[in-house]
Amino acid sequence: MRHLRSAIAVALLGLVGCGVVHDPDRHGPEWIGNAASALTDKMGNPDRRVALPLPSLTTVYVYGAGAAPGFALCERDYFVRGATVIGYSEHGSAPGCTRSAGRTD
Repeated sequence: MRHLRSAIAVALLGLVGCGVVHDPDRHGPEWIGNAASALTDKMGNPDRRVALPLPSLTTVYVYGAGAAPGFALCERDYFVRGATVIGYSEHGSAPGCTRSAGRTD
């Protein structure tokens, strides 16, 4: 049983190394842990970037679906520290636009 688990772990690491596992294709908390550059490559530049006040070293990438700030059907906020997405939150008037995950501070 122990050898089977080891073989599965090695196989999964091999898939990651070969590029079979890739960046998410849409907005959501699945981006947490991925590079911010991969996010902007796939989703385009954010509508705006907001640096949180010190002592936080986090910048929020705001995707508002082209609407005026505060009027988006579902505004998506990615919290980026360094070069990595560390958190996600969304808010707006669209049904189900309430997800939040990771570090949003």
